[in-house]
Parts: sequence; C-alpha cells; structure tokens
Amino acid sequence: MRRRSLLALPALLATPALAQAPAWRPNAPVRYVIGFPPGSSFDMVGRIVAEGAAPLLGQTVVVENRPGAGTLVAVQSVKTMPADGQTVLMVANSFTVNQSLHKPQPYSAIRDFDPLALLVYTPHVLVCHPSLAADFAGFMAKAKAAGRGLSFGTNGQGTSQHMGLEHLKMLAGLNAEHIPYRGVAPMLTDLLAGRVDYSIGNLSDVLPAVRDNRLVPLGIVADARHPLLPALPTLTELGFPQLLSDTWYGVVLPAGAPEPVKAALSGAFLQSIGRPEARERLAAVGLDVLARGPTELRDRIQRDTTTYAEIIRAANLTAG
Repeated sequence: MRRRSLLALPALLATPALAQAPAWRPNAPVRYVIGFPPGSSFDMVGRIVAEGAAPLLGQTVVVENRPGAGTLVAVQSVKTMPADGQTVLMVANSFTVNQSLHKPQPYSAIRDFDPLALLVYTPHVLVCHPSLAADFAGFMAKAKAAGRGLSFGTNGQGTSQHMGLEHLKMLAGLNAEHIPYRGVAPMLTDLLAGRVDYSIGNLSDVLPAVRDNRLVPLGIVADARHPLLPALPTLTELGFPQLLSDTWYGVVLPAGAPEPVKAALSGAFLQSIGRPEARERLAAVGLDVLARGPTELRDRIQRDTTTYAEIIRAANLTAG
C-alpha cells in the first residue's frame, strides 16, 4: 500500500500545473506512434492516453500502430520526423535495448529523443502451457533437462520480455530457444495452442488466460506478491532475486522541440493517464499508473540502457 501511495504522489503534486492551459497547441492532429499491433496492454495504454489528451491539446491524437523488429521500426520512423510536436512515440523497455542489440547503433535513446512522460509499470509473470508443467519446480526440471530443449516465445526481439527470459536462462542454466513474434497477440495465440512452451509476460496480458486455467502461472517478477494473484510466489521467493524483468511505458518525441511544445505534450499525457477512470481501468488489469514527468523517464531510460547492455554482452545476444 505504501508503494502505491508513493507512486501516486508525483501525479498528485503535478495536478495544479497540469490544469493550466498549455502555451502551445498543435496545428494538426498529433500522430501517436505505437510499436506494437492492436490487442496488447501497450496498445490499450496508448489509446487511453490519446483519448484523454486530445481535448487538452485541442486536436485529435491519432494512434498509429507500426509493429516490427521489437519496436525498432516505429522508433526509426519517428527519429527522422521534425521536432515540432506533431509526432510522438510511445516507448517501453525495448527502447533502451535496441540501441545496444543492433549494430551499427540505430539510434541513441538519450541523444535522439526528448522524454515527455513515464506512464505506467507492470510486473512480469512467468507462464507455461498446461501440458508442460503444473508448477515452478516441474518447469525447472524440464527446462534444465538435456536434449532438444524447450522453446520460449516473446513479443519481439529486444523487448523487455526477451531480455527477462534471456536473463533467467543465464541465471538458471536453462536449455531453451527463443522464438520472437510481432507482438503479444500472436505470441499468446501460439503459447495457448502449445506451439511454444513458455513465456514471460505483462501481468495485464496473461491474467485472463491464467484466470481461466489456459496458462499456468509459475512466478511473478516483483518485490512482493501481487493482489491480483496473491497465491503466486515471486521469483525472489523461488531463488532468483537478481532477475530483471518488468515493463514500463513512456512517451518521447524527436530531440530538439521547443520547451513550450514539450511542456504542453507532457502535461496533456500526464493529465490523461492520471484521470481516475484511467487509473481504475488500468489497475483492474495489473497496470500501475506512475504519471511521472520527463526527468523520471530520462532516469529510467539511462538505468535500463546500462543494465540491458550488460545482459546483451553477457548472453552474447545479436539482432539476428
């Protein structure tokens, strides 16, 4: 409870400033580019933010899904756009991964983009197909066995789910192969059909299938058990306190925009995600609203850039 209160504090403190009329308004609909297809929590958050921000900016905010290459397609498409506030990019942990995973470096998350808002956070849940195992011990026995090995699906190369599963593979010495997909929905389709053995996913994405017993929850990567799955142990309890695997969503725009442009966009996105109806809807599916500003997003980007670069180096990962 204390953690949730602290997370909510920045949004509450920011409310008076957010209520002021922005000094800048876009002169045409704003393109809100999303690097995943419809059907994921990423897309859901983006549409909630766009809907609430439009009346504050006085323009329609048009969600544009551009999936591919673990969000790299979307990032590169926005990188070359003018820094005029008319195009913004919703990012996740993959934003900090791809700059280290791909050679030559396709972009710099710090130099090429300006942060606007850190929106939400969700822990990851390790899940498997029911035919594989009934609990974490059974999963580990099969995942460490010699022979052909298991397969793990993710929502794309270089995503936080991919990094988390590679980190677990290293820590536990698992015998498993990565199968990347173009988004959460196609990965879940194959996982539910048993065409891949296991995955790690946003709580909000896997919760429906866990609740109706189509997927087996094995553990949650969080500091404490989650109220939506109170019986599920954390990976710390299961012996892997060092595992890094979570998801955060934020919004950036091409570097160099004037301060009034950044302030107006940041204020609109923070006020939108901080609405009580948005908080309630997102909490119901396991997403914690952070509603933190540019400084906090920049700090998160810098932290994850360092951490994921080390995982990529230690696991000898490439973009292939």
